[in-house]
Amino acid sequence: MKISLRSFYFIAYIFLVAAMFLLMNFWGTHLITQSLISERKAALYEEASSLSKRYFFNVRSLGEYDDHTEKTLRERMDSLQTMSHARYFLVDNNGRISVDSSAKNSLEGQNFNDLNPTFLDNDTYTGHLNTTFLPKETLSVIYPLSTDYDLNGYLVIITSLQQLKTSASHLLKNIRICFIVFLLLLMITLNLLCSSTLHPIRKLTSTVQEYSNGNFNDDRHHLPLQEYMPLLTAIQNLANSTQNANAYQKDFVANVSHDFRSPLTNIKGYAGAMLDGTIPPEIQQKYLGIILSEAERLSKLTEQLLELNRYENKGILLNYTTFDINEVIRNAAVSFEKRCTEKRISIHLIFSSPSLFVDADRDKISQVVQNLIDNAVKFSSQDSSIEIQTVEQKGKAFVTVSDHGIGIPEESLPHIWDRFYKTDVSRGKDKSGSGLGLAITKEIIDAHREYIHATSILGSGTDFSFTLSLHTSGF
Repeated sequence: MKISLRSFYFIAYIFLVAAMFLLMNFWGTHLITQSLISERKAALYEEASSLSKRYFFNVRSLGEYDDHTEKTLRERMDSLQTMSHARYFLVDNNGRISVDSSAKNSLEGQNFNDLNPTFLDNDTYTGHLNTTFLPKETLSVIYPLSTDYDLNGYLVIITSLQQLKTSASHLLKNIRICFIVFLLLLMITLNLLCSSTLHPIRKLTSTVQEYSNGNFNDDRHHLPLQEYMPLLTAIQNLANSTQNANAYQKDFVANVSHDFRSPLTNIKGYAGAMLDGTIPPEIQQKYLGIILSEAERLSKLTEQLLELNRYENKGILLNYTTFDINEVIRNAAVSFEKRCTEKRISIHLIFSSPSLFVDADRDKISQVVQNLIDNAVKFSSQDSSIEIQTVEQKGKAFVTVSDHGIGIPEESLPHIWDRFYKTDVSRGKDKSGSGLGLAITKEIIDAHREYIHATSILGSGTDFSFTLSLHTSGF
């Protein structure tokens, strides 16, 4: 099941909240408590060291202190207990408690070894001592007192762990307040992020829907994040391509209808006229020839359409061979001898060398040459000439077909490779053309990854030039 982006953000937010809550209340509490215990241990140990240096405790001689000295010592330890919330003990080297800073529930006279046999073997101790007069959970610092490397006893400082845990809870409470503020900020941030994501997606979706409905005037240029601009540009380019394709489709249908309608009308008209006797039998042969010519024209148009469609869908499969382009041109020129004689057109072959070998698809290039010569013959004036030239230049074979016909207007030159395109000046002369020859020619040359170009002067003629790869002996 697919979820919405807003639901995804909400689930992510809940997950983050739950994860932070668990980390803070379990691992966070443990880390804070351990940190406070470590700090407290260090502080108590430092306090014990300071006391031992200040008072030079000699537990063995405690009984020899006068009353004033012992009273002062007890007052000092009581004061320390009040300030540090810890309990101080002076213990002899046998473990017997000599002085207890607390007068209430005093442990003087008792032995720490009875409370815990391993207690005095540690520097610090965390845990429970077997007495009801101390907290259940304690943190203890055991500082040895010595004179001239002789152990006199111990200074023991004990504090409650519960106090540290309470302090940790207070700290955690403050952290929770910060966490709640963070959650609010995170919620606002996720809402802004969601809006900045969903709003452009909705706009882009609306744009695509408008484009799909044929409304290409829908403008969506104001998006909050620059990362969306390449996507918007791609959508607009796709819309432009679709719009151009729609326009091309309309032109394509109109042109096909026009080019099919004329021969079909002639075939239908002449056939009907012969059937109803309008055309007498003695002259029907002439009109049967016209019908055959129109049928061949339809057949040629259909074949060219299928050929172009095959090129676009599957690409042109090329069969590369090495051949003499001059020979191909000679053969093509011979095939136009009859039409040239009828129009009194002469074809001049101008070759820079007797033979010029190239690597290409011979049949496809022959078709290109045929199309270009056919185009030149079609639009050449009577009593004119056509020049076909080949020359080797910069590692390429250049083939140029020039005529001295009606020419092509400058504004029409970029469109001559389009399907069914016919310039206004050619429409009167191009009665039999399909408007597909130059489109097929361009497809073939592009498939060879070569270059074809047309230049023309209106009323003076047109030059078509294309290139082919020269054959080298190293191949």
